[in-house]
Amino acid sequence: MRVLVITAHPDDADVHAGGAVARWVDEGHEVHYLLFTSGDKGHGDPAITPDELIALRRGEQRAAAAILGVPGLTFLDYEDGGLSLAGPDLVGTVTRLIRAEQPDLVLTHDPFMGPPRYADYQLHPDHRALGHAVLDAVYFRAPGPLYYPEQITGGLRPHRVREVWLIMGHHADHAVEVSGIREEVAAVARGPPLGGGSPLETRTKPRPRASLEARAD
Repeated sequence: MRVLVITAHPDDADVHAGGAVARWVDEGHEVHYLLFTSGDKGHGDPAITPDELIALRRGEQRAAAAILGVPGLTFLDYEDGGLSLAGPDLVGTVTRLIRAEQPDLVLTHDPFMGPPRYADYQLHPDHRALGHAVLDAVYFRAPGPLYYPEQITGGLRPHRVREVWLIMGHHADHAVEVSGIREEVAAVARGPPLGGGSPLETRTKPRPRASLEARAD
């Protein structure tokens, strides 16, 4: 199985789906991460520059991926906090990458929070914008040969994803058993920053989990 993990920032996948990712890797599935931003605004210290933060967060993400066993990371160059302002380019990029990767399963952000009306959006604009774009691409654009014909003439093929898993909503209806994973993998899934002593410790809160909770569509 080919799994494509599409998230807005470094650590989104590790904190909210690290156990499931480790399980997929251990079972021999191919997992690739697409990170649309490098988290260059996600810090409260005005003394740190965006370039320093990009280097720090990309380093943390590469270290986490190595522990989880994920061999492939692709960082896109969108600005942190700017995905909701990217316009039609965002879903076009997602469509192109899905067609290029040809995944069986896509894991991404749920653009909604959940019950009682399933109508409240995620508060973070990057999460809801990317979640909407991925769902749009998965269900309509990536499989449709008349969407973005330049991608088809450029050598890509339409592709229909078999399964979508959504993270970060408040309406989990699926769990993955991860009780047998290695402790160092569990530490990544709990979410502490990897650069011990880093100021990011004040940004990233540990999130203990025995299993991934996600909505599977």
